[in-house]
Amino acid sequence: MPNKPIPEGYKILALAEHGYTYAFFFTSRVGGFLGMDIPVPTQFNLNPTSRIVFGLCAQLQPLIHRFILFCDNYFSNIALFEALREFRIAACGTVRPNSALYPKCLKIKKQRAALPWGTLGGVVVGRVLAVIWQDKTLVRFLTTAYDMRPENVINRSRRRPYTGKNTEAQFRTMINTVWGEESVKVLPLPVASVDYNLFMGGVDISDQRRSYFSTQLRSVRTWMPLFYWLLDTTIINAFLIAKQSIGGKKNTFYTDQRKFMENLCWALVKDGEDSLHPNIGVNSPTSAPLSETRRRHRNQESQIRASDGAFTKGTKPVGNTSRSRSKGYVGRNFKLPECRKDPQPHRSIYTQRQYCMFCRFLNQQAKKDNFGTYANLFFHDPNGPHGRVRQTSFTCSHCIYSGAPVPLCKEFCHMYWHQI
Repeated sequence: MPNKPIPEGYKILALAEHGYTYAFFFTSRVGGFLGMDIPVPTQFNLNPTSRIVFGLCAQLQPLIHRFILFCDNYFSNIALFEALREFRIAACGTVRPNSALYPKCLKIKKQRAALPWGTLGGVVVGRVLAVIWQDKTLVRFLTTAYDMRPENVINRSRRRPYTGKNTEAQFRTMINTVWGEESVKVLPLPVASVDYNLFMGGVDISDQRRSYFSTQLRSVRTWMPLFYWLLDTTIINAFLIAKQSIGGKKNTFYTDQRKFMENLCWALVKDGEDSLHPNIGVNSPTSAPLSETRRRHRNQESQIRASDGAFTKGTKPVGNTSRSRSKGYVGRNFKLPECRKDPQPHRSIYTQRQYCMFCRFLNQQAKKDNFGTYANLFFHDPNGPHGRVRQTSFTCSHCIYSGAPVPLCKEFCHMYWHQI
């Protein structure tokens, strides 16, 4: 592939939408296209590349699910679109003028086109509509999903195209006539062009997401790059599924790809550790002793939030120093003050925002008993902190620790603080 940025490498044809990969086929110069046993109607005489496109679409069960295929001019041809239409698959894509069966009357060279902006014309070839549309340059489409009716034109804002020294005079005149002195103008555009720009490029988005945090490593084994590609694609698909189905707050586990990858790595480490040491973390006399490194990793993994998957913010302020102790440091050996049991009215008083002391206490205690009462309150109680150390604007009117009022969440933490 000499015209590509990377001219040598493995070639994989994929079907994707906004970065999610639905199906793919490996290709080989020696073995050709894998998956050639896909039944394709013989009357359409499809080339090997078109047969792969047909096979990718067939995996989405077109008789059950309705969708439109968007592809670029490398794949678009009239025979393929007719075969897809036969199986109720609509298609739309740009096309090259030298494509087979492309009508001669539409083979206008872009450099010689002097049509007015917005000129729209088309010819029906078989059961496929071939369209030309004059934008800054001449755009050619093949489609079985759109027609040329007036309602298939939509108004959209368009930026003024760049007209430099190399722009030919006829195109510069056309742009000046349409945009005038305006930099942005609302113009009528074909729906086919708008949808093509919106939905085309799903494979490029998938490649872009894989490039952020790729698992690719140099290897002399020729099949390893294919394995890494499969691994990266699986991770990206899992992230997009979690992002759409579970959601989450901004910059959290399910909306930030980096945090998703970090938590996935820790989860895999934890699973591998559990498989090697199944008794670790079980409160029994026969439990295997934990090294300091494994204990630190295990405690860090246990901090994953139950609500949105990100790590907890931990106890604030951080550090067992004199300054942090004066502000209410909560460590693993922290003991609840006795003043919480005094027979005095304990009311929630509005004050400045601080980290809840009971949330910090539960966070530390949950590390000791993963399946105990504190862990259930911290992670699983429907009204609890859900694995987070929350901030609150309320303090107890009577309880004092280290010379300062105790910050407590208004309802849940305030109640359990005085009961436990």
